[in-house]
Amino acid sequence: MALAQESPDAQLPGLMCHTVGGYRLSDVRVVAAFDVDAAKVGRPLAEAFTAPSVSATKFTQLGIDRDSPVLPAPLLDGLDGPLGTLVETSAAALETTSESVAKALVDHEVHVLVITLPTGASQAIRMFAQAAIAAGVTVVNATPEKLARDEDLRRRFADAGAVLLGDDLRSHVGATSLHTTLIELLISRGLVPTSTYQLNVGGNTDFLNLADASRSASKFDSKANALRAAGLTDVAGAAGPTGYIGHLADTKVCFANIKATSVLGSELEIDVKLTVEDSPNAAGVIANAVRAGQTAVDRGLSGSVDDASALLFKSPPHGLPESEARASFLNFAS
Repeated sequence: MALAQESPDAQLPGLMCHTVGGYRLSDVRVVAAFDVDAAKVGRPLAEAFTAPSVSATKFTQLGIDRDSPVLPAPLLDGLDGPLGTLVETSAAALETTSESVAKALVDHEVHVLVITLPTGASQAIRMFAQAAIAAGVTVVNATPEKLARDEDLRRRFADAGAVLLGDDLRSHVGATSLHTTLIELLISRGLVPTSTYQLNVGGNTDFLNLADASRSASKFDSKANALRAAGLTDVAGAAGPTGYIGHLADTKVCFANIKATSVLGSELEIDVKLTVEDSPNAAGVIANAVRAGQTAVDRGLSGSVDDASALLFKSPPHGLPESEARASFLNFAS
């Protein structure tokens, strides 16, 4: 969201939509953040960005948002697994409740809450969803946790007049987008995929957390959902995080392979490697998702909004092939 400090008329590289529902990125403000890290809680946003656990590059100076507070969140299961050895828990987080989070959302006049908690932190993620319902706040679920795909939660958001977008935010040009685009290309040419894999390694705290099999299960499910939406059925395959390599820091490396049967029974194989800086690769998608969430509210929508979700998330309630999802979102954004 720091990109919101750029000129309102700037055409930013990698930002798919200059406006969504009439909103420019300069219309978005970060008014508060929540965390459990003792190095972040109680500090302004600009200082929290330099905490030891943050490996992302500092691309731009914060402007009006630099002094926004980092508030405590309930710990729950947020630091279960390897993250518990890396992050010191704030004392305030041990005393914070869902009710206090809901109150903070109201007090800080939050319109859209982006949930970016560690994969597998089911209790903590659902706590934020409950707090958002209580506060009538729209949610962008960037995690693989099943929120937008939960029929009861969708109904409760609708009853609260709030929008729920998710699940599992895609990167702008990431492993899933690359993989599904290649699959769609092959299928559109009449080829029949026979096997595929997508293996991802990285060195940030996300990959450290995903190195624990008990935390990464929902990520593998989400990746599988994305492949099915791209048209893969009954095909031998695997996709998901496969390793933590500390010295890679915020670099993510994807190895993807697809084999398919082509004309006259001939065989085709695609073998690609994608290397990206992981954290900023999500920034443009979050920028679209936040503006889409507010646009949906402006239009009197509530609950899950399919037209805004299929392109932005790996595991939306109703997945679509890449080209159809893009057309659907651009039509919604206009």
